[in-house]
Amino acid sequence: MTLHPHGEAIDVPVVDATVVVVGSGAAGLNAAIHCAEAGVDPGSVAIITDEWGGGTSYNAGSDKQTYYKLSIAGEGADSPLAMARDLFSGGSMHGDIALAEAAGSIEEFFHLVRIGIEFPRNELGLYPGYRTDNDTRQRATSVGPYTSRMMVEALAREAARLGIGLLDGHVAVRILVAGEGTEKRVAGVACIDVARAGGARAPVTSMRDVPVVIVRAPAVVLATGGPANIYQASAYPPGQRCAHSLGIEAGAAMQNLAFMQFGIASKKFRWNLSGSFQQVIPAYWVEGPARGERVELLHGWLPSAVDAAFQTFLKGYNWPFDPSKCDRAAQNHSSIVDLAVHDAVVQQGKNVYMDFRSNPWDITGEPFPMADLPAEAKDYIGVSTAALATPIERLDALNPLAIQVFADHGIDLRSEPLEIHVAAQHCNGGFTGTINWESTNVRGLYPVGEANGTHGRHRPGGAALNAGQVGGLRAARHIAGSHSRASSASIAAIEIAAKGQLEPLLARLRPGGRAGAGEAIDPQTALAEVGRRMDAAGGIVRSAEGLRRARDAARDLVTRLEREAVVADFGGIVGYLETRDAAITHHVVLAAMAEQLAAEPGVHPCYVVACQDGEAARDIVARLQGTRGPPPGLPNRILETRVLGHGIAHSWVEARPVPDEADWFEGLMKRGSRA
Repeated sequence: MTLHPHGEAIDVPVVDATVVVVGSGAAGLNAAIHCAEAGVDPGSVAIITDEWGGGTSYNAGSDKQTYYKLSIAGEGADSPLAMARDLFSGGSMHGDIALAEAAGSIEEFFHLVRIGIEFPRNELGLYPGYRTDNDTRQRATSVGPYTSRMMVEALAREAARLGIGLLDGHVAVRILVAGEGTEKRVAGVACIDVARAGGARAPVTSMRDVPVVIVRAPAVVLATGGPANIYQASAYPPGQRCAHSLGIEAGAAMQNLAFMQFGIASKKFRWNLSGSFQQVIPAYWVEGPARGERVELLHGWLPSAVDAAFQTFLKGYNWPFDPSKCDRAAQNHSSIVDLAVHDAVVQQGKNVYMDFRSNPWDITGEPFPMADLPAEAKDYIGVSTAALATPIERLDALNPLAIQVFADHGIDLRSEPLEIHVAAQHCNGGFTGTINWESTNVRGLYPVGEANGTHGRHRPGGAALNAGQVGGLRAARHIAGSHSRASSASIAAIEIAAKGQLEPLLARLRPGGRAGAGEAIDPQTALAEVGRRMDAAGGIVRSAEGLRRARDAARDLVTRLEREAVVADFGGIVGYLETRDAAITHHVVLAAMAEQLAAEPGVHPCYVVACQDGEAARDIVARLQGTRGPPPGLPNRILETRVLGHGIAHSWVEARPVPDEADWFEGLMKRGSRA
């Protein structure tokens, strides 16, 4: 195929596949494996990744990273319907999706066990669980801080064993689609082979130096993760970039984009400080006016030293910021800790530290017997044989692997504090999918993992890992049952798609320093602008006015980035594409945030509402006194968002209830499995 950006003819090879998986994290690898297991020729499954091992699954975690599943140990009764109802009760989640996630959880859990993940098991073969955030039945399990990394490693071994194809060093730049309206479907994926080009510093003097490749396929699994680089205050690993523009520009509908998950994380090395990190009650402090002075942070926010210690403990399994946990009159008001950190970092410009060398009462000089702690904290620490003198001793007794994680990255928790902030960690929204994780309006496109917006307002910790595995399973079975036999778009159709969708993007790149008509924009400067805007307007404190202004400024940045970009090497090309992607994504996300706040002022599960920009966090906490969470009777609906040309359209749909499944066994036997 020949394309003509700038009028310069470049030859673009077209290779064929049955399934293209964009992304090499746990969700994408699992989808590829299940495609092969379902009968798709492994050699016709192609994984496209810009950096093998560079994504969130391989590089993120927490104190003991959670995998959420149906409970299969203990005396508490559980069932797929019970789990689905718990997921659905979080709000703004479709009930049939919740039931699919619950029904598939055990199958996927044991799939991971089969390929080598050694989840804790006792001598009788039981897999005990523990309670995580937003959890009611101790459904959580873990293999330690690196659970998702170990999943990626096991899944990668299995993919290699099956002979699944890998295109490493390939940056996907466009999902090509054919047809219009209800007939729109994927035709393939266009990517740039950076590895073949010689790396990021290889010079680009002509568009002929840009090795563009098109993989033609009737099914594309979009497993690129969440909007990882649109926030500066981020717990996403630095190597994880945003790729939402692939689905956005393909026309795929999105949902629940306003609902991010935020929590306290370390800055120097990006890591969630949940679970054990909080349960050992470390000190939070800021630097005082005197050299070397430490001022305990929570003393002025919470009514007593005992309360400050207890709320810190509760942050362990209440880690995500939640406005319903900001009322001092309620027993659990642990999210005030997040607001205290936010106030110091964002509104006062101070550095905040979490210190495992000192108890908070050591800094204030108050006498504090651990026996004064409420039973929930005291008993947990006692049963864990962690009733020791300092937080680092307690952490070593409770979870020594948590200490080792930081040691692995050159940080000794025994000798230095952690600089912290409130960071974006996960987007509960994403692309809209069916019960088979297929896009609702682009046939053959399957968003899985964090790219799929299955989650609503709240989700239990670890539910994202379960959803990614179940989504990959269901997508693969659907692909094997339909698209594996579907014919790919004709060469003529793929050429039409490439000329209309890919060629204009390539034409914006001016290689070799040849300036075009537009004024060049520095990608790194623009990317920093995106991060500052999202931190200021789209974090845990939002205002209607601030979101509207940020949305309009984001639109202006996208317009500026549509001008020609001067690129001298492949690093310049990748940097421009990454920045453009983040700019497009943050515009759509801010538009959804503004719409959601305007239409549902009472629904804000991950942020508090400021009366005006700059309202002090302390004043917000005072206003929340006695609110005891969201008002009853809030609508359970979902905000869907689509980009239509140069505009963004929103629509509201009611959340579908959990189905009352009452299938007759003999009837299923006669017609066969439907999943």
